[in-house]
Amino acid sequence: MTIALQHAGEFTAELANQLLSAVLGEEVVTCSVAPLGEGVGLMSAIARAQLTLASGKQTSVVLKVIAQTENVGISKQLNFYANEINFYRHLADQCPIKSPRCLFADIDAETQDFLLVLEDLGAAAAGDQLEGCDEDLMLKSFENAGRLHGRFWGKTDQFPWLIPQNVPEINQFRQDAIYRPGVAPTLENFAEYFSGDLADVVTRIGEQFVPLFERSMSGPQTVIHGDYRIDNMLLPVINGEVDIVAVDWQNTTRGCGPHDIAYFSGQSCGTEMRGDIEMAALRRYHDVLIDEGVTGFSFDECLDYYRLNLMITMITPIAICGTLDPGNERGVELGRIILERSLSALTSMQCADLLE
Repeated sequence: MTIALQHAGEFTAELANQLLSAVLGEEVVTCSVAPLGEGVGLMSAIARAQLTLASGKQTSVVLKVIAQTENVGISKQLNFYANEINFYRHLADQCPIKSPRCLFADIDAETQDFLLVLEDLGAAAAGDQLEGCDEDLMLKSFENAGRLHGRFWGKTDQFPWLIPQNVPEINQFRQDAIYRPGVAPTLENFAEYFSGDLADVVTRIGEQFVPLFERSMSGPQTVIHGDYRIDNMLLPVINGEVDIVAVDWQNTTRGCGPHDIAYFSGQSCGTEMRGDIEMAALRRYHDVLIDEGVTGFSFDECLDYYRLNLMITMITPIAICGTLDPGNERGVELGRIILERSLSALTSMQCADLLE
């Protein structure tokens, strides 16, 4: 019998006892659920369940269910909920990037309603895209991505549930329903960021989005996170060093590895990271792939796929900036920052040279 919820508030002490008795080791007597907040582009509803055990001990878990906004339709269209459930069921234990421990995962295959119960790492510092990252975190993020991609390089057929990132009808949906409608309002509302020929470049990316996506995903296939950015990281300090715990595996698919680092760069790395710092991080990523046993993938190929993926990941700032509620102050600021970072990456890497 499938156990899936439409609202996190449906999680009760009775259900906690049914699902978590082996983990908790004693009876749950009370359960109080509170949302963890809504963020820009949030594709699921996230909540914390505070549990009181029979001994009086207090503990908590994190709950994820379907989005309580219009985002739920897009999430189901893009298979986000099934992706994340499958990641925690079948892949998390083998993944070299840390993730929260999964305590329960189930999904209704027909409706895509689901329930994901994760350990609560609330004490860990959450990454913040408004702050961005420093050079050390950029390098560590690229290294971790290299370990993930190197581990599963050319092995995606071992996971039959793992859908491809490159799906023609979804690519068309991305182009026609997300990217193109966002271009004009983005250019109008953030005109000061489009110096030189950047407005033309962003428009041409939209016109060529489907073939660009196919080119960017045509390389050797591996497991990719798909939404690899600092807001989807917890950054606990362990033995004096920042560690990375990645969350939000809703876009876990098979695709081209450099997609993840291009996405991270455009989303989370400020303009001061361009040039030598960015190239050093990219070379470190490629070195980690080689250390993991990847062969037949040169640095020049890696660089070209990185540049291609910087272009298709423009869909995120275009989507955010093209649909922003001006009353959402954090959303406006986040959209502005991501747009500035992504455009600086396009310019630094001379991505327009790869357009038809």
